[in-house]
Amino acid sequence: MKALLFILLGAGAAVLIGKLLTRKKDQERLRHQRQREIASGANVTNDITGVRRGGVLKLPPFGNQATGIETYVVTRHRYSDGGAPWYELVCQHGRRELLVEWFREGSRLVVTAGFEDENPTLRAIGLEEADLIRFDDDEEGSFQWDGITWHYEESGEVDYFEGDGGRAESYYSWTFANDAGDRHLSVEKWEGERTFNVYHLWLVDSSRVEVFDAGEGK
Repeated sequence: MKALLFILLGAGAAVLIGKLLTRKKDQERLRHQRQREIASGANVTNDITGVRRGGVLKLPPFGNQATGIETYVVTRHRYSDGGAPWYELVCQHGRRELLVEWFREGSRLVVTAGFEDENPTLRAIGLEEADLIRFDDDEEGSFQWDGITWHYEESGEVDYFEGDGGRAESYYSWTFANDAGDRHLSVEKWEGERTFNVYHLWLVDSSRVEVFDAGEGK
């Protein structure tokens, strides 16, 4: 009787192991299939302008980053100041939020990126509200921060379209750039808020951006 019991237990274990191995093989097969789809271009156009929520992309090294960054797109927003729109991809990289912006300058595609937790405060860059008012009135000016000179580029009202939707919210923005043009600062003031939000972005080599998945709607 004991021998029969051991035989039955052994057979049951063998069936369980077989199922686990089959499941592992199926998962491996699906992973390889997904890799083939990416390599063959299924659901993918290697163009950041088509990436939406759920997309996966890889940025080349930028700023203080020594290696490329693969990141997942949480959502996409649209902005407009009366001219050509620009877009923001709010991305997740580990536990960090990564902001990626892109716009077209004629036939040139410009991509910038920066980590949310690396954005300075208005006080940290040495500015006060009075300085912003002066930049706005004079439409020129500069200041020092992080060992370099930042030059006023423009200021004005910006429309923000959450989720790239049709309903706009507005805020006032000041933008600055360094001499090399590879670093950008923007200061935002939303109506009804007392604080000024500062965003620091680095220029990214757009030709080296890789899109693995375009996300929803593709």
